[in-house]
Amino acid sequence: MQDFTQEFFSFAPTIYLNCAYHGPFPRATVERIGRAIELKTNPVRMVSHHFFEVTEKVRQRLATLVGAEPSEIALTNSATQGIAIVAAGLGLKAGDEVVIASNNFPSNLFTWMHLRRLGVGVTVLQPVDGFLRISDVAAALTSRTKILALDWVSYSTGARIDLASLGELAHRKGSIFVVDGTQGVGALEIDVHALPVDVLTVAAYKWLLGPYSTGFVYLTPEVRGRLDLQVINWLTVERSEDFDSLPTDQFTVPEAAKVFDVPATANFLNLYALDASLEFVQRAGVRTVTEHCSLLLDRLAEGVLRRGLRLSAAAAPERRSTILCFQADSHEATKQMYDKLTAQHVAVSLRHGMIRVSPHLYNSEADIDRLLEIVS
Repeated sequence: MQDFTQEFFSFAPTIYLNCAYHGPFPRATVERIGRAIELKTNPVRMVSHHFFEVTEKVRQRLATLVGAEPSEIALTNSATQGIAIVAAGLGLKAGDEVVIASNNFPSNLFTWMHLRRLGVGVTVLQPVDGFLRISDVAAALTSRTKILALDWVSYSTGARIDLASLGELAHRKGSIFVVDGTQGVGALEIDVHALPVDVLTVAAYKWLLGPYSTGFVYLTPEVRGRLDLQVINWLTVERSEDFDSLPTDQFTVPEAAKVFDVPATANFLNLYALDASLEFVQRAGVRTVTEHCSLLLDRLAEGVLRRGLRLSAAAAPERRSTILCFQADSHEATKQMYDKLTAQHVAVSLRHGMIRVSPHLYNSEADIDRLLEIVS
């Protein structure tokens, strides 16, 4: 496999195994940010295409990445915004029901729980042994269930859910399947057109290696057509690119997901950076990321088990992702291991009593060996 380490900046003296927390910029991204700074430093260089072309380039890259059409992609500032577009736009009311899981990331948890103020019933499922059982989801869905909202990959354990099976369950009940793909997209291949996924929302600052406050949401045309457009982004209005012929009395918006783009979409610093990071992800290949991370996490799993430690639910082949967690016999002992790793300049996360390891292309087997040496 190609060596990608030189395409990132050095983390020395730290070994960075924490991509699920923040994905670092590749060198090419930092260089592209420099170009964006030049535009803002000297606005005389700024012309209309800087507002419009970069958004469509990014939209095209994201669509290709997840197997969608560009018309199905809206650019957001977070996974939260993507979820909120659906939660607010569907007009859910008293008597409607939503099913979520307690191990969803907060954006895919609190947004739905907030609907209880409207009388919407929100069922929060509890994982068993670190993962959500399909049978529990099936039992929770009713004829009143309008939304099933789950995380593709758990931020706390790394366990991956079966999108095909769970989406089919939702559709049998006439429910919309909303997926937070933040901890999977960019690290695991996905084809939304081949899956019963109606909404896929992603924050781009993790496995897509983009800036904070960037993301996207995929909306099927069927779902998009049911959503109330509550805020007009002037950049998405037809003919808005021509200030000499702006519609001033009547206006139309396209039949496309971009009508839900975050206002001020063409943030040069963010979108130039995101475009460069997505270009890097495409060039390296998502499968390359998956295979490299799998190699490292297999090595981690073997070493952890040899040391008598316990692995998270993501260790099972059917639930594997590019995140793996482990723990000692007690929370106190796990916290001590985490503190020791931090003191020895190994960057990981502590989540729900487990040490979370999330490598990327800049990591090597030596990095895993160093972690195992410290926790021995």
